[in-house]
Parts: sequence; C-alpha cells; structure tokens
Amino acid sequence: MSNQPRPVLRSCVRSALIILITLTTCVCHSATLWTGPTIGFSQVPNSGQADTILAGSVVLTRLGNDGLYNTAAGDTFPPCFSCPSDTEWAFGTLDNLPASTNFVSFESMRFDGHGHIAQQVLFQPMVVHIINEDIYLSVVFSQWGQNHSGGFAYTRSTPVPTVTITNPVSGSAFAAPAKVKLLANASFIGGTVTNVSFFNGANPLGSVQAAPFNLTASNLAVGAYSLTAVATAAGLSGTSAVVNVSIVNPIAVSISGSQTTNGTFTFRYSANPGLSYAIQTSSNIVNWTPVATNTALTNPAVYSEPLAATTRRYYRVARLPNP
Repeated sequence: MSNQPRPVLRSCVRSALIILITLTTCVCHSATLWTGPTIGFSQVPNSGQADTILAGSVVLTRLGNDGLYNTAAGDTFPPCFSCPSDTEWAFGTLDNLPASTNFVSFESMRFDGHGHIAQQVLFQPMVVHIINEDIYLSVVFSQWGQNHSGGFAYTRSTPVPTVTITNPVSGSAFAAPAKVKLLANASFIGGTVTNVSFFNGANPLGSVQAAPFNLTASNLAVGAYSLTAVATAAGLSGTSAVVNVSIVNPIAVSISGSQTTNGTFTFRYSANPGLSYAIQTSSNIVNWTPVATNTALTNPAVYSEPLAATTRRYYRVARLPNP
C-alpha cells in the first residue's frame, strides 16, 4: 500500500503541389457586400465624367471607343489590359456568390473573341469585386457607346452599414440571472453610423446612438439566445451575423471520483458546460492558491495534475462569476 500522502478534496460553490488553373474568387470570409439601394450613373460621351464608387480607390471613367479605367488607382487612357485596376468582374448576382467565381478584368472581356463588349454586358447582371477593400457590388449596364461615340451608363448597388458583435463570443454560456456585456463594431462607408440596436431574435435588448456601441443586458433568464445587432446610417440598415449564447441554471459544485494513476492525481467536479471554474489548493485549509481556471466542456469536468509526493494538499473548486 502506498505511503504517499493522499490529497484531500473540498468543494465550493507532408508538401503539396498547387496548380492554378483559373482565376477564382471565393466569398468565404469577411468580405463586404453592397446590398443597398441601386443608383444610376450616365456619362456624356467623351466628357471624361467619372463615377466615384469608392473615394480614393475606385473612380471609373471612359474615353472614346476604349474600355473603363480607374483614375483613383493611377490608370490612364488608353486603359491597360487589366483595367480597371483594383477591380475584377463576373456575370451573376450578389445572391449567387460564391457561384460567380470566374472573375476577370473588364478590359479583357473586349478581347476574348466573343464579339463587341456591348453585346456581352448590356442588361446583364454583373458583380464587381473591389479587390483591395474586398467589397462586392452589383452592376447592370444600360448603355455602352460604340463607333467611337464613347459614354456609358449603368445602375449599381450602394453600401449599407456593416456591424459585427465582438462580445459575447458565439457558444458562450452564462449563469442565470445574467448580465451580459454586448459589444459591437459598426461602420458605414457613406457616412456615420447613428444607431446600433441589439436583439434577441425579434426582441429588442437596447440601443446605442454613438460609438462605442456597447451596452449591458441585465436579468437574462435561463434559455437560448440568438443575438444580432442592427446598425443604421443615412436611413439604411445592416444586420450582423447571429451570435448564439445560452443562459443556464448553475448547478452546485461538488467533487468526486478522486484517484491516483501512474503518478497523476485526478478528480471530477460537477459543472455547467460553458461556465468557468477555478481550481484552488491549500496545505492548511486557510490559505488557498489558484492552480487552474477551466471552462467546463462536460459535466462532470475533470482536473488532473502530477501527484505531489511530500505535501498534504487540499483542493476546492469554485464557479467564477459571469464575465
């Protein structure tokens, strides 16, 4: 029988070859889609008028019988084969992204052997990708001057406010009754965000009229919550992705199942998955030292550490307050 002192438990609350076959674009991260109201632009032939899509980044114009070029990116007349710079184009709609993956330069469409550019683009839904800023917008051409007449006209979508909930993190759990800090980042290319409202499903939790867009939702009862934030600017609104959290009824913490195996001491403690717990140790049941903080993944949760061979140790576990 081992002479080692037994802990005393207490409870408290390889390489790959990649071959590029075609130019593709995947909307699979935090790209921005401009889904706001459409606006029209019409250039008087050979006037040099330009449409400022994104100030300082994309300003489109055309002269004579040539294609589009981006003056904001340093393009000059006549346009280059890759013009307009900082953009790529595909046929399709914002709704079917990432199905519209065959993006090419607009100028290259004029030399692809399929006839005049007007026969391809007029009245055809298209998607423009502003590359550096990772923005997608819809465009439909209604006019393309031919025979050196120049000019063009189209309608295009506009930006809407973008908003992201930064706290809490999806999958978080809180002990009831809960106070949950709601934090969001919101922006609007066309101006200033003037309101961010937070919702659980369709139920409002509160709103903030200026940055920082933070508030605390109090007295949240046990249940599943689907949190969203809606940002408003210039009469337009944008909605965040859903953040799912849960409010749980905290169970009493108790320790059980202690054992020593191959020099490792292990015990289990009752816990709510998703809540955080502090494991503490003491040699005298008076002075306690934290040894670990865990977010429980299961109930019961498990704690283990190398066995202390020469010291009597007591353990206790406490549930931490909601963050």
